[in-house]
Amino acid sequence: MPENINSTWPAVWEQIFASRPWGKYPPEHAVRFVDRNFYRIPDRANTRLLEIGCGPGANIWFMAREGFGVSGIDGSRTAIKLAGERLAVEV
Repeated sequence: MPENINSTWPAVWEQIFASRPWGKYPPEHAVRFVDRNFYRIPDRANTRLLEIGCGPGANIWFMAREGFGVSGIDGSRTAIKLAGERLAVEV
């Protein structure tokens, strides 16, 4: 990750993710979107979903638990660390 991440990404998000828990579960609209668009696909593991601005990973955690291949990117190092830790333990 580039060393100048805070110069290109609002530092407030790094402060938020580093200071308190954030979004353990996905919002209802994200669950509905995945349901409406992807649940009928027979081989979910071959369906890759990308979340841009994934934060600590609530949405990608949900999608991975539902059997989809997931990737997430975020400008906060703390958020990416938290998402990776959660996926490693819970999926």
